[in-house]
Amino acid sequence: MIDTIILFLCIILFVGVHELLRRTAIRHIKESDNADESCYYRKKFSILRLITAIIFGCIALYVVLSGSNIGINSIMIGLLLAWTYYVNKHSLPLSGKRPHDITKSRFILYLRGFSYDDYSLTQKDLSKSHKELNTFSEGYFINILKQYMPVYAVGMTKELNSPIGAERIYLNDAEWESEVMDLMTKASLIVILLNDSQSCIWEICKSNQFKNKVVFISNNSEKLTNIRKELNKLYVYPLPIGLKDKTISYFIENTNETSISEYSNTEKSYMQIIKELMFKKFGLRRFVFTQKRLNCILGVYGILLYVCWTILALKYNLNTTTAIVWGVFSCVASAIFILFVYYKLYALINKSILKKLTSQ
Repeated sequence: MIDTIILFLCIILFVGVHELLRRTAIRHIKESDNADESCYYRKKFSILRLITAIIFGCIALYVVLSGSNIGINSIMIGLLLAWTYYVNKHSLPLSGKRPHDITKSRFILYLRGFSYDDYSLTQKDLSKSHKELNTFSEGYFINILKQYMPVYAVGMTKELNSPIGAERIYLNDAEWESEVMDLMTKASLIVILLNDSQSCIWEICKSNQFKNKVVFISNNSEKLTNIRKELNKLYVYPLPIGLKDKTISYFIENTNETSISEYSNTEKSYMQIIKELMFKKFGLRRFVFTQKRLNCILGVYGILLYVCWTILALKYNLNTTTAIVWGVFSCVASAIFILFVYYKLYALINKSILKKLTSQ
């Protein structure tokens, strides 16, 4: 019983410390005068959050493994599930990047209106099956797109966590236009989710300079109409003529022709559109994963590894603690190796194309 009480107190302590760190970071970010200062507090919170999680994880693992009563272990599992729910709800991405921190020679820039940011989406949600989402989802779309190249987006100045999707880059309010232009120049591809805010219309106008590497996504007919009215006033019209609601469009390089494809707000549709886009634009081929498919693969892999370690533990009379520790270690090590091979194969298959993109 004492083990259960210790675990319960540890969870309460972890939640309390995490909330204190989170609220302190939010306050410092709101009071910060520039992007460098706010990024410092995001990085600091990220490190402290990781250290707190590691310390708690080690204590929890020790307490659970030292429990001898099955009933007590069942309660412990319930407590750990509650802790997992809390962590999932409060584990949105953290980024402390400024434009000069981007060292990748090839990347995709994702531009959108801040009103589209969805802070309610979690990693667990990405694993769920959806017939069709209510609206375009950055989280689902970018989760597939970033398997080809890193994807960056401009972040809200005063936010702590960012929504699931593109990794955020933070800009100074007084310099955002010049910094966005620099990012658009360096990007291998620019994806614009159309929005009728003034900053987005400015970005759409400037995209005319990068015609061959811009992709437009339209998900709202009313906003598209408003954008066209504003562009007509400015006598600038970078949008493809056939663009309409729920379409993805881009200019075919070195021609005046456009590619326009309709999409639905499902992972399957996103995957088909992205595969076609990356092949037409760069000639890149890749087997991509949805989060649900990746979780299924990892689940099957974990079960097989568990069975293997159970057989070895029985054969060589290993104690429970030793079997679990070596099981976790081998699972992590082999998963890292598999991912390493996966990305190396992608780089090898598309070697000439990626080399060309790097040199541009």
